[in-house]
Amino acid sequence: MSSQQITRHGFLDNLRNVNAKLLTSVLINLAILFLARLSIVLAFALNVFQTQSFSQQFDLFFLGFRFDLKIIAFFYAPMIAIALLCLASNKAFSAFLKLFKFYNALAIFTIFIFAIINFFYFKTYDKCIDAFFFAAGNEDPKAVFLTIIQDYPVITGLIGIVIGLIAISFAYKKLISFLYKHLICPKRPLSVVTLIILVIFATIGFARGTLFSTFPLRQMHAQVSDKQVINYAIPNGVIAFYWAYNWNKNSISIPVVLLPQIKADFDNLGIKTSDKDFKTLVEPLKITTATNEFLVTHKPNIIFNVMESMSYHMFTYDNVAEGRDLYGSLRQHAKEDFFFENFLSEGNGTSDSLTRLFVSSPDLNLSTSAYTKKNYIFNIVKIMKQAGYKTIFVTASTASWRNYNNFLVDLGFDEIIERSQVERNSPNFTTGAWGVDDEFLFKQTFKTLQEDISDKPLFIMTLSITNHPPFRVPQGDKLEPLNIPEDIVERFPYKDTKVLFETFRYANDQLGKFISKIKASPRFKDNTVIAATGDHNLRGIGYSQYPKELYLGFQVPF
Repeated sequence: MSSQQITRHGFLDNLRNVNAKLLTSVLINLAILFLARLSIVLAFALNVFQTQSFSQQFDLFFLGFRFDLKIIAFFYAPMIAIALLCLASNKAFSAFLKLFKFYNALAIFTIFIFAIINFFYFKTYDKCIDAFFFAAGNEDPKAVFLTIIQDYPVITGLIGIVIGLIAISFAYKKLISFLYKHLICPKRPLSVVTLIILVIFATIGFARGTLFSTFPLRQMHAQVSDKQVINYAIPNGVIAFYWAYNWNKNSISIPVVLLPQIKADFDNLGIKTSDKDFKTLVEPLKITTATNEFLVTHKPNIIFNVMESMSYHMFTYDNVAEGRDLYGSLRQHAKEDFFFENFLSEGNGTSDSLTRLFVSSPDLNLSTSAYTKKNYIFNIVKIMKQAGYKTIFVTASTASWRNYNNFLVDLGFDEIIERSQVERNSPNFTTGAWGVDDEFLFKQTFKTLQEDISDKPLFIMTLSITNHPPFRVPQGDKLEPLNIPEDIVERFPYKDTKVLFETFRYANDQLGKFISKIKASPRFKDNTVIAATGDHNLRGIGYSQYPKELYLGFQVPF
């Protein structure tokens, strides 16, 4: 046998060896994560799970499977890269096998341990690991330790972990022995190269969660149901911990401000007050309107629509005579009702504005911090509930975006309706990259208003999404194309400015149709107040080269 044949034989044997080891590791980890998810469903979500449609049940496990593959791909991508470099050398491959043995054991142990942690976290908090997981770091370590000893089966848990690891080790040895004997590996050079390329692409695809979608699989996609307990079962322990770690890292440390400090600041502003308690401290800042006897006994439904990128700057280009009707169906209401032009958005981003609207806090990361459960004084949801309202949040996106599924509950919303529920109620729905189109958001909002059987007035807050990059005109839009002259096209740094304007017009038109529907309803026209505003100005317009337009940067209509 020639040295070339020996080398080739060694390469193919190494390839078979590494394929068997990697495939075994992937299958073992998938089994661990599947059993962990199944345990959570059976232990904490079985009753709700049984009420879900088959498609939702399937989506829970299939989406969970995709997240599992994503984590496994991240764990083993370094080993795949090293293996490819070592295949041709028996000496190098021998060193790789030693490294892989240690690394693989550590990877399986990590995935197994986090599966257990996630299970008991779920048991305690009715959700997967979130940013609150790190709150224990701010507590008394001794108290935390005693709590763990008292509330969790530490001894039996450790015994169970040992037994589980032994079972995993046994299953691993049996499976790798079987795969090494029966795994078919290519022998021809072209086939070997093809296999290696497929493995590389598969690893990239699994790590992204997709090969063809614009966006990789991430937390905002972990939503298949309007029942949160189902959605909480989707992420595995490792990825839930990773998300929680990032949210915690991004959260700010909220400073403690004492009453005397606030009083001193007020004094400097010429506001005379007392620091006896907070109520007396803010008394000079409060203005109370006169009691309206009619509203005391006739509380209206209130619908507050936060429209994605509803920029007043865009409205300035409206010109019907030149073929640029940017209002659509909203034009009638802009004329008939109160339409204010000179308002500023609360923040310069969706989350930023929402947080300020909800609790008057200038912290765009509040929803992903460990402070979501605090009792905020200016919590508008709490204020509405105290006034006797049932509170509902309707979003065209997934409620898990930026941890809002938890944050909205902590604020006090009675009900959260998000993308999956909107899609179920509208079989012909259309969607963009970020969520369901506005037409179906407003159909769901009207349906929610119409079907409510409570004896309370409703406070419904909606969040639209269509007017968000990448811009596209939904298929249901039947309005005439807009005439956008070249000087306007050059002002906007987008590939297709015409589509940008037509998407903006679509969003306004759908809002106008929704208002018209309320006004035409005998049941709601005289007892419903509707408000709408933009969460922020349109992104990417740029004002550094247009100083005379600076005032438009934060301007939104109301």
